[in-house]
Amino acid sequence: MKYYIGNIEERNGGMEYDTQYVFQTEGDPDDYTKKVAEGWRGGDADDWDEEHQGYWSDDTLIFDDGSCEISQSDFDVLKQYLPFL
Repeated sequence: MKYYIGNIEERNGGMEYDTQYVFQTEGDPDDYTKKVAEGWRGGDADDWDEEHQGYWSDDTLIFDDGSCEISQSDFDVLKQYLPFL
C-alpha cells in the first residue's frame, strides 16, 4: 500500500481554490485522482470537457491537480486534518 496527498483545483467564475486530501492505494495514483476529480461534486465521466481538460459541475470547472507520495507516518498524521478519500 502506498500513501498520497491529492489535490483538486476548482474554478468558479473569477475564483480559484484548491482542496487537498489524503488517500491510499495499491494501484496507479493518477487513476485514483482522476476518479476523485470526476465525482468531486457528484459528477461523472459525461461531465468531461476536452477543451478545458476538466470536469464541469454546474458553473464550476474541476481539475485533478495530481498527487504526491508520502510516508505512512505522515499519512497517519495528515488524515486527522485533511479529508481521507
